[in-house]
Amino acid sequence: MGKFALLIVLFAALITPLITARFHLQRMPTAISEIIMGIIIGKTGLNIVHPDVSVQYIANLGVIMLIFLGGMEIDFSLLEPKKDKSVYSPLGNSFAGFISIFIMSMILSGILYVTGIFSEFILAVILFSTIALGVIISLLKEAGLLNTNYGQTILLTSAFGEFIPLVALTIYSAVKQQHYISVLGLPVIFIIAIVLLHRFNRIYVFFDKIDKSTTQLDIRLAFFLIFTLVTFAEQIGAESILGSFLAGAVMKLLKPKPDTEEKLSSMGYGFFIPVFFITTGVNLNLRTLFTNKQALLLIPVFLVAFIVSKAIVYFVFRKRFGRRYASAAAIVTSTTITLVLPILQVGRNLKLITTAQSGAITLAAIITCLVCPIVFNKILSSDDEAIE
Repeated sequence: MGKFALLIVLFAALITPLITARFHLQRMPTAISEIIMGIIIGKTGLNIVHPDVSVQYIANLGVIMLIFLGGMEIDFSLLEPKKDKSVYSPLGNSFAGFISIFIMSMILSGILYVTGIFSEFILAVILFSTIALGVIISLLKEAGLLNTNYGQTILLTSAFGEFIPLVALTIYSAVKQQHYISVLGLPVIFIIAIVLLHRFNRIYVFFDKIDKSTTQLDIRLAFFLIFTLVTFAEQIGAESILGSFLAGAVMKLLKPKPDTEEKLSSMGYGFFIPVFFITTGVNLNLRTLFTNKQALLLIPVFLVAFIVSKAIVYFVFRKRFGRRYASAAAIVTSTTITLVLPILQVGRNLKLITTAQSGAITLAAIITCLVCPIVFNKILSSDDEAIE
């Protein structure tokens, strides 16, 4: 079945949303349903898919597209200081929220390190502080909160929870590989991003004059930005996903037309990203995991840590939004999956964690995406009071 691996994966990507619709599971995050489908057809289940080079290559492009689109989701207007001091700005609350998460992540990681449950302290800190920006955006849209002060504060907290762990992962990976020049070269990626932003600023005015349906210059520019920053990131020993995230941020700052964002999302979520999530499920061997008692212990441990590390957000949000909405914010920011997967991949490549440990942590992240959105919606539906 190796020759038909890509065909089977693409068929699985096609029928997964049809199955979730048939059984009224649309509220389940798409990423989770795709991973579960991968588990069913992969090593754990039917074992009919054995990813070859082409499938793995598309999956790698999928994670790059996923992080790129995450960079494009950031609303940079939230970072602008308000001229009217009486107007609420989410920046202060969201930054305080993430700092509290980061501190709590360090405390929890220290506990796991001292007790010997998980020996990679810094990797655990990075994992615990990540937030699934893409999943949370979908939840806020469905709840009609994305354009409220409350939704914007959660959104910006989540953006910090994606960008800062990315930078930390890049530095950590470079130090572990003793590529210290990579740490010094890290600002180079940001400089290149700024240069590209300056070079292509207001370029869409020119594109409108010469673009045709057969040229799609906006899409060509997007992929040029992606591969330029990913290539430079890899050349200095940094993580490629940092380059793709910065490419998404640059693309957003160029202020593309809405149909450009729609086309990029269609390409990413219609082809590349489902292959990545399904392949992740395919490679997840739960049979081996369930025979490894030490790895099995990590599932409840990391699940609790993912939730407790975000619980501190409650105290940051409570004064501004009240107890109920602060509780909902603490629950929804516990949702994590999109960045956990590439972090675990880096951990395996550096031989910091085993495949069984990676599988256990992945399962814990999957559970957060199944449980936390349900609890979040339950808390909000029990309160008819409007939120600003």
